[in-house]
Amino acid sequence: MKKETYVKLMDYLRHRKVLKDLIEILYTALPFVMVVIYPVIIIINGIRGFDYKFALSILVPGITLAGVYFMRRLINRQRPYEKFETNSLIAKAKKGQSFPSNHSACGFVIAMAGFTVSPLLGFLLLAVAALIALTRIFSGVHFISDVLAGTFIGTLMGIVFIFI
Repeated sequence: MKKETYVKLMDYLRHRKVLKDLIEILYTALPFVMVVIYPVIIIINGIRGFDYKFALSILVPGITLAGVYFMRRLINRQRPYEKFETNSLIAKAKKGQSFPSNHSACGFVIAMAGFTVSPLLGFLLLAVAALIALTRIFSGVHFISDVLAGTFIGTLMGIVFIFI
């Protein structure tokens, strides 16, 4: 994303109160939904039996979170508002550690874990994860490539370890 595009997008959204408020609400609420749903997935898999699905529903998101945590610190990419020396839509003071998006990776790996409970839950959580990813872009705290990398990592980890 070029600076001009980023600044225009942030200005556009700042001057559209309904859109700005919607992004702010989704930015905060949707990750909370995942935090609430994830233990439910673990509990349901545990009730079904302490088998590999139960273990993987705990291990895979944990491994994904840890891997992304270390990648972000190793790469330490600037966030859009840092690189372009302007304000994001949602005020953030965090510096660096933009790539890959942790929220996107976690959202998508939890969505993949949702498929171990039911296809419907998995697809609903994929929609929530996609909205989480979009709010990270539209809030101005991540580049598109940050979110795409997080989406890829979360989805791949989920497919490889939960479904194989």
